[in-house]
Amino acid sequence: MQNPFAVDIRALAALRIAVGTLLIADLLIRWSDIGWFMSDYGAYSVAASKAAASDWRFSLYWLADGLWWVHTLFAANIAVALLLIAGVRTRWVTFFAFVLLVSLHNRNPILLQGGDNLLILLLFWGLFLPWGERLSVDATMVAKPSLEQRYVGGGSVALVLQILSVYFFSAFLKNGSEWTVDGTAIYYALHNDQVAHLLAPYWRDWHWLTVPLTHYVWWLELLGPIVALSPWFNAWARGLAAFCFITLEIGFLFNLNVGLFPFISIASLLVLLPTQIWDYLARVFAPKPHAPMVMYYDKTCVFCHKTCVLIRSVFALNARVEPAQDTPEVGTILEQEFSWVLEVEGNRYLRWAALVECVRRGGRFTWIAYPLSAVGVVGDSIYTWIGHNRGAFGRLTSVAMPWRDEMPRPGRIRQSAALIAAAVVLAGNVSALPNEAKAKLSESWLKGVSQFYQWSQPLVQTARLDQLWNMFAPYPQKNDGWFLMVGLTDDGALVDVLRWQLTPPVTDKPRSFVPEQAQNYRWRKYLARMKRSGYTDEMGRYASAACARWNALVGPESAPEQGELAPPWPTLEAFNIYYVLERTPPMGEQGEVAYQLLWRHHCLDKHRLSENAVQKAMLATQPDNVRSSIP
Repeated sequence: MQNPFAVDIRALAALRIAVGTLLIADLLIRWSDIGWFMSDYGAYSVAASKAAASDWRFSLYWLADGLWWVHTLFAANIAVALLLIAGVRTRWVTFFAFVLLVSLHNRNPILLQGGDNLLILLLFWGLFLPWGERLSVDATMVAKPSLEQRYVGGGSVALVLQILSVYFFSAFLKNGSEWTVDGTAIYYALHNDQVAHLLAPYWRDWHWLTVPLTHYVWWLELLGPIVALSPWFNAWARGLAAFCFITLEIGFLFNLNVGLFPFISIASLLVLLPTQIWDYLARVFAPKPHAPMVMYYDKTCVFCHKTCVLIRSVFALNARVEPAQDTPEVGTILEQEFSWVLEVEGNRYLRWAALVECVRRGGRFTWIAYPLSAVGVVGDSIYTWIGHNRGAFGRLTSVAMPWRDEMPRPGRIRQSAALIAAAVVLAGNVSALPNEAKAKLSESWLKGVSQFYQWSQPLVQTARLDQLWNMFAPYPQKNDGWFLMVGLTDDGALVDVLRWQLTPPVTDKPRSFVPEQAQNYRWRKYLARMKRSGYTDEMGRYASAACARWNALVGPESAPEQGELAPPWPTLEAFNIYYVLERTPPMGEQGEVAYQLLWRHHCLDKHRLSENAVQKAMLATQPDNVRSSIP
């Protein structure tokens, strides 16, 4: 029997690197839209963000309302993510990354989806894990690294339970007959053209495949976590569960445009891979042996010593690191040339050339040698500048890269805290179960779980531990649609406000919702959520921001580039937001389309809404079959 909550240290390192990379990817996707989603000049001001937040939420973005502050925090977030990838002061960097991500999510929760919840939870559990013990700068500074590859603690228990909860509780929430009886869930999911992409249109009507695959997915989500927690044949059980879940996520990647969610899920599932797989990967990707070398550094320079050790580790060098002064001949060269010395196969290299030679002969990242060698004499100048400022770099590395005898691991307090937080998360997931599932549990036990979860709300809200894994639950959406944002200008022309075009909107269904209607999956989530009944205020904010941005461009000198003969940019007086609802029919039947009026807005005078000028102008330009459908 094996402990099902043991995780491989190398898996944790891979998770840390993946989380840092995904943080950067997420920030880059968001960055182009911060003016709309993250500023007072867009559709979601700081005041609106604070008003929508619960008492225990916080956000650094609330401290100032200027775009400069948002840019500053984004830049800081990317810097912290890079440090997380490198594994520099991992514990503290994880904390800062977590605070920044919580702040980002609280600034505009309308944009969030399940993948965002999982990403922030992975960062949270990273606070209780030794995920900087391998493949990190921290690890290179340890004199006696642990040779044990498996780790068991409160953090590993919490992490494994969290990863499996995503699927296990999702199965209970998928309680519609489309999942459990007739097997039509995947058919409906792939017909939602707001998210379906790539391969989905080609096979979504293959009922001989979608029906059994629907049942497979539901049973996998229900039984896969149980198999992964088996103490018997745990390596095989976890490997099988991880393989099945990872292939499921790969299927999402090629059929559903749900942003980074599949990538985040795959990153989390790396933790389930057993030690045997990581041992195999270590053998396959082991650096090839190279000629031995000696790296000589200035004995009086701790920064120089650390740099040599770091270079040896990063590039997997077969090298000894020794003080130059212990070898008189080399010590003389160091003093005369003001340079470290690399000795390999009877040759000696100095300054930048020594670094290039290290990289060229390394066991990994050898491709970096080519751009480094192209730098030429500039490289020596960089080396000289660093050498003259090594005192400052020494002070910096004394904080960022301290020597350690052993890598510290989470103590009893942190492990206990992780277990308490895991209990809170499980209580939240149990509380969210549908009534039919709760009916099979003890009423008194459920009451205790609910009370415990309510008592834990300050922690849940502050750390954003609340979660609901209800993707395509209780059944996939059976309709999709597209938006028509019909604007009326001061000269009586109809324009397309959504696409920012001086022509009337095309009523036909777009070939691809993203990017024709939504620039990216964040915009898709925003538009889809905005039309829900509980987001009426957001619809108004969107309309006001659209008017302000459109009319800020009024005048020929500020019109968007549309060629030399582009007309002057007109004033937008009013616009209507329509949603063309397309119902997905049952297998073999014909679908239906219906127009819905979501919002009417007058940019100049709200008292003129009763004129209904946009609708009148729109009806006058549409054919009879469309005119009769427009409300």
